[in-house]
Amino acid sequence: MSTVTAPPPLAHHRAAWKWSLALGGCLLALGLAGITISTLMELTSVLVFGPLLLVSSLIQLLIAFFAVPGKETRLHFTAAGLEALLGFYLMMNPLHRLVGVVIVVGLFLVVGGLVRLARSMVSKSRGRGWIALAGVVSLLLGLSVWAGWPDARLWFVGLCIAVDILCHGLSWSALALAERSPP
Repeated sequence: MSTVTAPPPLAHHRAAWKWSLALGGCLLALGLAGITISTLMELTSVLVFGPLLLVSSLIQLLIAFFAVPGKETRLHFTAAGLEALLGFYLMMNPLHRLVGVVIVVGLFLVVGGLVRLARSMVSKSRGRGWIALAGVVSLLLGLSVWAGWPDARLWFVGLCIAVDILCHGLSWSALALAERSPP
């Protein structure tokens, strides 16, 4: 009698590259939309970023379901939860506590960057450098928001969120393209 064995993690990454590419493309489109919106209107950009982050969170959840079970999946769920929390926070407190919004966005970007860096270390994928790059960019964006927080403009905060989503989509797209063929 033969036993069925689970595919190794690298084979799983290769099998799901089309999904990763499609979801990375969605994140790229969200990031580009966010960059366009944040430069058009200063006040309404934060109102739009709440729903954008919620959609990005849903995409993160989809990515988590296609990830190899283990540490990487838990980190995807963590990233999805962070994006959902920030999206809800921005929708509930868009302009009432501007300083609070800026601090929370900076914290979100720093923690999100650290989660991506941790995921790049536990990932067995050949394209994990792209995940690390997205983590470093997120970390730097968060620090730049914190550096200018007393008088940070809403368009800059929105732009940092959009660039973070864009880099995340780019990393997923590059990761998918790296995994599409055997080594």
